[in-house]
Amino acid sequence: MRKFEATVTLLTVIFFLLLSAQLSPVFPQQSPFRRPSLQEQKELPAQKIKRPLIRMLPDLTASIKCPTRANPGDELSRSIKVVVKNIGPATANHFFVDLVLSSDGTVPVKLATYSPDFSEDVLLKGGRERVASLAPGASLTLPLHGTLKIPDDTSGGDYYLGVIVDAGNTVRESNERNNIALCKMRIAQALPDLIVSGFAHTGAPPGQPPECRLIVEIRNVGSGAVPMGKGRLDVYVDGVLVDRVPLDSDKVERTAYHDFHQPYDPSNPGRSRSMVSTDYIFPSSTTFENYNVRAVIDPTNEIVESDEGNNSFSRIEIIPPH
Repeated sequence: MRKFEATVTLLTVIFFLLLSAQLSPVFPQQSPFRRPSLQEQKELPAQKIKRPLIRMLPDLTASIKCPTRANPGDELSRSIKVVVKNIGPATANHFFVDLVLSSDGTVPVKLATYSPDFSEDVLLKGGRERVASLAPGASLTLPLHGTLKIPDDTSGGDYYLGVIVDAGNTVRESNERNNIALCKMRIAQALPDLIVSGFAHTGAPPGQPPECRLIVEIRNVGSGAVPMGKGRLDVYVDGVLVDRVPLDSDKVERTAYHDFHQPYDPSNPGRSRSMVSTDYIFPSSTTFENYNVRAVIDPTNEIVESDEGNNSFSRIEIIPPH
């Protein structure tokens, strides 16, 4: 019996020795839960760590200051200020900045189209500028080389002067939704402004009795056209009404070169001028005579004008012998 117990004890010791040997570092087999040694860590293949790719891009923005009121035909280049900024970490190269007129404030980021007549988001005259480069964090007060003229036919009302930076989206940016800046302004209704600008007199045609007819020069110096079928011209000599001329009569000059119905054009000021041949003939005289001549255009204010206080003109006319 004692021999049997000794045998069992010996076998038990051998079993535990064998089990301990299997778990020793001599054997390469490792527990999946054991931390690798430093040497084993060096022998492991290098693991590539994937990091998100961050691309450095510019980010263009703009601001604009403009007058609160303007008139059709006004040139805005000296009364507005445009600042372009790059708030991104990369340089922005070769982009355009457009200045447009919008009635609703919804301006697309595209190259605008110029027209002398108003249309939605129309490019103002000379309203496209090119920027060669803008460094990260830099700002530029944009030089304005065009006249930025408001179209003459623009109706009165509230409008937005818009700046489109990177018009046409040629520069890839981190934020493509901040390229528009707006400035609200009220554009007055385009109205005519009628004045009497001078007097003249004519001699008789050859072969006719001596004659010296009174001529009156009238002009429209307003930005709006003169409506047809309205208004008249009253003419006085020495305080006496001598003629009353409807503005659409045959006595009023109206040609392709001269027509007071047209809006005033600074580049062609004579375009909106007409000469009126009155029925008044100065009396014959052998000496120089002085006459107090006065004319009033639209005396009853039938035509709505931008200035109703400049419709009368008077002057002493010296008439030579005739």
